[in-house]
Order: sequence, then structure tokens, then C-alpha cells
Amino acid sequence: MTDTSFVHLHNHTEYSMLDGMAKVGPLFAEAERLGMPAVGMTDHGNMFGAAEFFRESQRSPVKPVIGIEAYIAPESRFSGKRVFWGDPGQKSDDVSGSGAYLHMTLFAANAVGLRNLFRLSSRASFEGQLGKWPRMDAELVAEHAEGVLATTGCPSGEVQTRLRLGQFDAAYEAAGRWRDIFGPGNFFLEVMDHGLAIERRVREDLLAVGAKTGLTPLATNDCHYVLRQQAAAHEAMLCVQTGKTLSDPTRFRFDGDGFHLRSPAEMRALWDDEVPGACDATLAVAERIEPYDEIWEFRDRMPVFPVPAGHTEDSWLRREVDAGLRRRFPGGVLGNYRDRAGFELDIIRDKGFPAYFLVVGDLIAYAREVGIRVGPGRGSAAGSLVAYALAITNIDPIEHGLLFERFLTPERPSAPDIDIDFDDRRRGEMIRYATERWGADKVAQVITFGTIKTKAAIKDAARVQFGQPGFALADRITKALPPAVAAKDIPVSGITDPAHERYGEAAEVRALIESDPDMRRIHDTAVGLEGMVRGAGVHACAVILSSEPLLDTVPLWKRPQDGAIITGWDYPSCEAVGLLKMDFLGLRTLTVVGDCLDNIRANRGVEIDLDTLALGDETTYAMLARGDNLGVFQMDSAGMRELLLRMAPTEFNDLVASNALYRPGPMGVGAHWSYADRKNGREAVTPIHPELDEPLREILAETYALIVYQEQIMQIAQQVAGYSLGQADLLRRAMGKKKPEVLAMEFENFRDGMRGNGYRDEAVTALWEAVLPFAGYAYNKSHAAGYSLVMYWTAFLKANYPAEFMAALLTSVGDDKDKSAIYLADCRKRGIRVLPPDVNQSAATFTSVGPDIRFGLGAVRNVGDPVVRAVIRARESAGEFTGFSDYLTKSDAVACTRKVVESLIKAGAFE
Repeated sequence: MTDTSFVHLHNHTEYSMLDGMAKVGPLFAEAERLGMPAVGMTDHGNMFGAAEFFRESQRSPVKPVIGIEAYIAPESRFSGKRVFWGDPGQKSDDVSGSGAYLHMTLFAANAVGLRNLFRLSSRASFEGQLGKWPRMDAELVAEHAEGVLATTGCPSGEVQTRLRLGQFDAAYEAAGRWRDIFGPGNFFLEVMDHGLAIERRVREDLLAVGAKTGLTPLATNDCHYVLRQQAAAHEAMLCVQTGKTLSDPTRFRFDGDGFHLRSPAEMRALWDDEVPGACDATLAVAERIEPYDEIWEFRDRMPVFPVPAGHTEDSWLRREVDAGLRRRFPGGVLGNYRDRAGFELDIIRDKGFPAYFLVVGDLIAYAREVGIRVGPGRGSAAGSLVAYALAITNIDPIEHGLLFERFLTPERPSAPDIDIDFDDRRRGEMIRYATERWGADKVAQVITFGTIKTKAAIKDAARVQFGQPGFALADRITKALPPAVAAKDIPVSGITDPAHERYGEAAEVRALIESDPDMRRIHDTAVGLEGMVRGAGVHACAVILSSEPLLDTVPLWKRPQDGAIITGWDYPSCEAVGLLKMDFLGLRTLTVVGDCLDNIRANRGVEIDLDTLALGDETTYAMLARGDNLGVFQMDSAGMRELLLRMAPTEFNDLVASNALYRPGPMGVGAHWSYADRKNGREAVTPIHPELDEPLREILAETYALIVYQEQIMQIAQQVAGYSLGQADLLRRAMGKKKPEVLAMEFENFRDGMRGNGYRDEAVTALWEAVLPFAGYAYNKSHAAGYSLVMYWTAFLKANYPAEFMAALLTSVGDDKDKSAIYLADCRKRGIRVLPPDVNQSAATFTSVGPDIRFGLGAVRNVGDPVVRAVIRARESAGEFTGFSDYLTKSDAVACTRKVVESLIKAGAFE
């Protein structure tokens, strides 16, 4: 580092959403290219990018300086009042955001300071949100000022705002107050020059305030992109943010193209003569930044499960598993079950996960206690006997040949996933219970970041370039794009990049771009927009649990519309520091199943316990063999109907196989047809290699010598190459990633293991070539088995209780006209009458009435829940309606509006 260097401290990454567009990787790369010793991150009002920024710094010699450009409330953060300091004629110079906020730049000098920035940004969201701005105030900053360096900020800072309003004394007082909050030497006078009048107007007074209060000048450049040539793309992105076009003279814009990482020479040319030392101060600040590593060190933050005195979490888990096995097998627990449970428990103990299983078991127990239907198991957790004993899953892993090692092995470095399906109407109850059980400060939902993808980039680019007429142009381009592969479009940049693997498929759209200047403008603009973070959302199912307050560990935000507390980092970043991530999934099919069981109980007086349901019902398999699959979980498609007709399933294993085979990979090589044909004798069952017929017969017998499941790959490696199941799981993962250098090394180990067991190279090669393509898409049998149980439940209910099942199914798609029409047609085909809605007979939902179905009032257009409740309340309290006028007399006003009454008449509800 020399006195010719410089450090950019004030930088907005793409996490300053639709305002900054500096991607973290290129930011570090450019700082390194320019010979800078450090680089900063100061996003608007959030710390969402801190984890990625730190990770990227670990791959770079450039030191990270993590900070935030904070929104500061002009008065109390709790006040929603807009505050103005000047005269009405000075409005353009007054407090930003129409009196909502000021800016201040904060940096973490060390790990303590970084945790304080997490707290500040989180509490700003919790306590100071006004409009879209999470605001701190002086009181809050003072509470968390340790380890924090700060500056007076950009022209929207308090000091510069006061100076523009001509309030020099107030500016001086503000500078002194903030200096005292952060401490001498920790508060700097920030100066920047982009050639803007707003910066130049108060420069002399700003420096005078600094001199009077003893503040060191610090030069920054307010970078919003990395390279100068990105200025045009940034202008377009600002138009996306504000809904303006580039031709609109009133649009929000940055004057000039200097908001990038300027070279040290450029920065010193600006400042060394005008404000000597302002550039040197950036180097001094960077020198003061201590390592942040401890923030990202993994620490066990698993929730602590309360256990009775005299027990540890491990001993209590063993007691609960023993009790669970005895409940599962009242006639006696077989020795192989006890051995398997002991084996699993030892690994769970050694990996430090007893509390994890106890926490999940507690959640499931609560759900069952309050009548929330829970799925039988999903993902690899279904392979755990411990999970089965605790009723976390509901499918016997030994009976179905499921492997614990697919779920957890001593070699696995991270916590396994135990994902849970709940009735989707009551998922929110489970999140509330977890919050109450483990503490509101220790539970949060998880952030997601929506990025601008190919088609959205093209549409955004067309709109900002051409306004409304641009949509037709964008439509022409998107329709010319090659089909998506695995739900991914070709990237915009790949259309004109000969090096891209899909370049050859994009000839049609490339011809449009090359022949039409307007299309070229749209494409070039879209290239700059693609991949940028558009906004923050909430993960559909992930929930984070912790043993300590999350406020001390990660940044958080409070979603204004509903008050939900959400992490500021994605779930891999949360897991990396030791937080527990669980998936609480809402599964609509469980709602259908629950409603169907209620219908059966009400209509027939029959109680059905799906947990003990035998899996060999002939009526069910006969229905599926006829291709009668509409409404059956994960079978409701024309393609699956074709597979069922060809397979003619006769046992549960066939359902598991169909679940695994009806996927793009196996279907791409025809494995689903081979299974169906081998099952029914239309194709010979051919071993992979004659030498392997006997060794692999037991592993592949249930799938007719085809590799269908990931577990089979693991068992094969164990059987013929001498792998442990833990090593075999690592092999499976390596194969799935398809990295050539890793596969070459794995092949050597695999070959050497088979050679050591006496197999010839021809057999080794045949097996490797058979296994390798399947490894990328072979399915997790544990997940297939768990979901096949739900598949069987729905098929059983449809086959044996058709009216009750179809009523529940119609209720679940009441807001989908197309699906409703399909299922209503299926009812007619099956001879089930769907009776019209009736204000005297209908419930809110579709209900079964003997062999028929009564249309639900809630499915009638313009009749919402309040109306349905009013109708039912009126007929229950005052008796059935004797006629239309009686309905109007007895019902509340909400049920008698013109729109509601007309809809009920048209639906036949009064006939």
C-alpha cells in the first residue's frame, strides 16, 4: 500500500435493490485489478449482501469493509410524522423522502461492530419503518455504536441538509452530536464529487464544519456500478425501479457516468489538491478494519430441548425412541429394529443432533394433538427408523428397504433436512407454534432474492426503451427464444455469445436482433439488467430456529404488510453459521385428504385411520390400472395415465417406482417404459453384465434389473466395490455433480474396489457406464416411498369413497375454473351427481350427500366467506328459508347485496 492508492468505501451492490447494480464478484475483481487493498459495501438500509460479500472476500486478496448506508429518522424512529427543517420554498433541499429520512454511512471496524450493524439494521426495520425505509435514530445508534465507524454521509446526510438550508449552527451541532456518539476519531466528514451542483454548493461550509468539530475528511465516490460502461444499464435499471421510460425527462436519474470504481489516480486527481488527506483517510480506515471471521464461524446454535432432570438430550431421545418403537410394534420389537435404532442413535449422538430430532418430534406431536394433518414423510428423512419411532415419518424404513445412510452418515458435514408437510390451510399455525415454543426472538422465516431472468429482462428493457409499444416488441423476442431446458431459458447474453452451449438454438431470435435496430436496443439493455436482484421475498417453506436470539447472529427484517420476521440472509448462509433450517411445507393434498375423511365420517359414519391402512387394496390398484388417475396425488396427468395403463400396478412398490420414474431423466432414456414392460413380461429382464447378475440380483430385483433409486447406487457400490454406505453416499453425490476431475478420481476408487473383489474390467466398465448416467437423475427412494404413501391414500379414497373424495377435491380447486370443470366432468363420468347449491342445504364447501355431491356456497362466484357464514348462521338460528323473501328477511345485509343475490339466483341456490 502506498500513498498513491485509494479504497472505495461507499459502494452499492445489487442488494441495494434496483438502485445499486454492483455484483459482488466483479466488485472485488475490479478492486484487485486497480491495486486497492480493500473495498467496502454500504447498501441502502440493509445488510442482506453481507454474507455473500464476506464469502467473496475469502477468495480475494482485497480486504472487506462491511457497512451500510443507513436511513436516519430526522426525529424519533417511532414517529411516522414527516419532518421539514426549512421554509416551504426550500422543499427540494429539505429532508429526503418528503421529510422521512436522512442518510449516514456506517462501517463495522470489527466483529463487535458488525454484530451491532446487524442489530441496527434489524431494529430499524422492526421499529422505524416508514414507507419503504427502515430507519434508525440517534438513540438506537448510540446504543449500538461500539465497533462502528461512521461518516456524515452523502448530500442526503443531516449535516449537508442543514447546510443547504442555511442552518450552519444546526449543522455544526449535528456533527458534534454524532462525533460524540461514535467517539473521537470514529466519525468522519464524507466528501464526494460527481460534478453535481448539490455537492459543490456546500463544499466550503462542509469543510468548515469538519474543521470546527475536528472531523477528518474522507473521500468517497458513491459507487452504484463497477465499471463506467455500466452507466447506461444503471439508468435503465432506475427506470425499472420507478416505472419510467428512458425518454421521460422527469425520470429519476444520476447525472453523469462517474458512479463506478474510479482508479486511485482519478480519485487522487480529484482530492489531493482540494482536500489533502481525504484519500489517505480511506487507507487509514481500511487499516483499522479487523477480521470479521468469527461472525461466520460455524457454531452449534441448535435449539436446546428441555429434558427432565437426570437426562441429557441423547438419553431422552433414546427413551422416546424406545417408547415409540413399542407403540409401533405392540407385539414386540424385533431385534433388527432395535439394532437399527441403536445404530442410528449413535450416529445422531456423535453428530450432535439429538435436539434436532426432539424438536421435530415435538412439532409433529403438537400438530397431531390439535388435528393438523401431517404428511407421512418426505425427502431422505423417511429412511430413518428413529424418525419413524418418533412419528416424524409414517413409513417403515426397514419394511420398504430405505437407507438411513441416504439421510445421515458420519461423513456428512451438515445437518440433514427433516422437511414436514402440513395441511396447507394450517401451515401458519405451525409457524406460530414454533415461535411460541422456542421464542419469538429465536424463530424466523427465510429471505429469498428474486432476480431479473431472461424474459423479464427483455420485457423490462422493452418497456424502459419504448414504453407501452415496447411490449409487442418484447413479445416477438420472447416467442422466438428457444424452449426452456429444465425450466431455464437461455440467458440474454447467451443469444449472441458463440461460446454459450445453447447459442446454436437461438438463431431465430438472433436474426431479429441483427435485422432490427429496436430489437438490438432491447437486447443490449436486457443484457445489462439480467441477473440483478429485483427484490426480496420470503421462502415458501423454510423456517430458521436458534438457541440464541437471531438478532445477535444475522440481520433480520420485518415484512411491513404482515409483521413476519424474516432473516436477511438466504438459508444456506444461515445454516453455515450453525442455525437450524427446517421446511414447513403446505401440501394441498393433505387438505383434500382431511376434508375427505370428514366427509366420510359425516356421510357414512365411518372412521378411517390412514396411519394403519393396509397397502394392498385390490380396488385401488384396479382403478389405477384402468388409468383412472384424475385427482390422485402426483398422478394427475395424461403422461402418468399412459404409464399406469402400460404398467398396470399391482402393489405398493409399483407406485414407488412410478413416482421415481416419471421424471425427466428416466423418461429421457425410456426407463419408465422398460420398467412397465419388464413387469408385464413384454421385455426381458436383462442384467447389467452377466458377471454382475448374481451379486446385484437382490438389490435390483424389485426394479427388474433397472437402476431407479439413489439408494440402489449406494448399495451397489457397497456390494461390489467394498464401499461403506457413507462412502457410497459421497460417491452418489459426486456422480450427481458430474465434475470430470472428481468423477475420474471416483472411477479409480470404484475400479480398484471392484478389482479387489475379483471383478474383471469389462464388468467394471459396464457397471460404471450404467450407473453414471442414472446417478444424475436417479431418485431418492425414501422420498418416493413417502410421497407414494400419499399417492396411495388418495387413490384408495377415490376408489372406495368416490363421492366424498371428489367433494373434497372440488373444494380444493374452487378458485380454479379449469380444474373444477375437469373434476366435475370426472364426477359425471363416474355417475356421481353434483347437486346445485342450495341456501338451505349447502355448506361452504362441496359436501357428499349419499352417493351425490352438493355444490358448496363458497364456490359460487361473488359469494365469499362472510356471506356463507351469514347464510348458515341465519338458517341455524331462525330455521330453514321458506322462500326468497324469507331469505331476505332472515339474512344479514352482507348476504343480501344485489351482487350476491344475483349470483345465488343464477347458480340455482333458491330453487
